[in-house]
Amino acid sequence: MKKIAFLAAAALCSPLAMAQEEAPVTPAVVCTPEAAEAMVDEVIAALTEAVEILESVQDQATAEAAVPRMEAVMQRMVKAQADMEALGEPDEATQEKLAQKLLPALFELAPRMEVAGQRIIENNFYGCEALENALQNL
Repeated sequence: MKKIAFLAAAALCSPLAMAQEEAPVTPAVVCTPEAAEAMVDEVIAALTEAVEILESVQDQATAEAAVPRMEAVMQRMVKAQADMEALGEPDEATQEKLAQKLLPALFELAPRMEVAGQRIIENNFYGCEALENALQNL
């Protein structure tokens, strides 16, 4: 699972967890394929939401509205990372299945995030300092 968590973090939001407070770690449980898949589903959902939030930013009002939503998504990612670490390493077959699920999502989301982020930067964060600060933590 650590390999999968690393792929997700490296592709889109590796500094994300460093910028946020530590989320409480869920007590360790047996890493079943179902539990590992649920964690990957949560990572994909949170990353998708982050991209959609960034894509919704078009002016100062939408930039300001995006800040608390991005902060909430960042907290979800921190929690998902902690949960994955607590879950432990799944077996090789499960890792392969999860990679087959995660990688296509990352390949779709990473370019979208890059385009949206670049547009926001080019527009000087639409005059929203709070958005600039939030995105510097990504």
